[in-house]
Amino acid sequence: MRPPVVITSRSGRIGTAALAVAALALLVWDATRAGLLQALVNAPFVALFVWCAWIFWGLASIRIDNDGVHVINQLRIWDVPWAQLKTVTGRWGVTLTTLPQDSSRAPENSETSETTGTSESTGAGGTPGTGETRPARGHSIRAWAAPAKGTAGKIIGTDRELPIIPDQGHEPIRISLDAFAAARLIEIEQIQRRAGATSSDAAPVRVRVNWPTVIISGVLVILAVLA
Repeated sequence: MRPPVVITSRSGRIGTAALAVAALALLVWDATRAGLLQALVNAPFVALFVWCAWIFWGLASIRIDNDGVHVINQLRIWDVPWAQLKTVTGRWGVTLTTLPQDSSRAPENSETSETTGTSESTGAGGTPGTGETRPARGHSIRAWAAPAKGTAGKIIGTDRELPIIPDQGHEPIRISLDAFAAARLIEIEQIQRRAGATSSDAAPVRVRVNWPTVIISGVLVILAVLA
């Protein structure tokens, strides 16, 4: 069993940690100058600032395992099975394109529509009075964990070598890659991990709210307003 691979922004996490240390030092200095009570009043604002930096700089990640690609963004989490992944690009950041959601359920030689079958009346996605239906569309998912390579990196050509993923292991392998390298790794892992899976037996693409991020953000905003 190939181990999971987690792609994160190492620079973002280090930068957020450094910012948190600086914010803590600022609160300690504020407590010594203005008193502990004033420092506690200012703490929600400082915590909210550090949290926002973490959200936009270090929180996002891409997890690759035998089930597929899991894109963890600031507000949403996408679960993309390998058989549902159509293409992946890294031109302006990692973008995954999935197959139409019901294409995996329709027979290959079926003459029915992917969305509403053979109904001649108006259906979901249909054109009134024509019996025509629009083809199902896949998702286009943007992953924020792997940034696009900057202009300086393109000029000096600092392409990072892709890591070699062992065939056996359980401990997640954490790496930091730019968008192009991350897209290439996902393509390679799709070939290595699919193990004969087909679109007909694949689970659908799932999306859910990143509730921990939403709840913590809401609590910090409320505390900052109350302070």
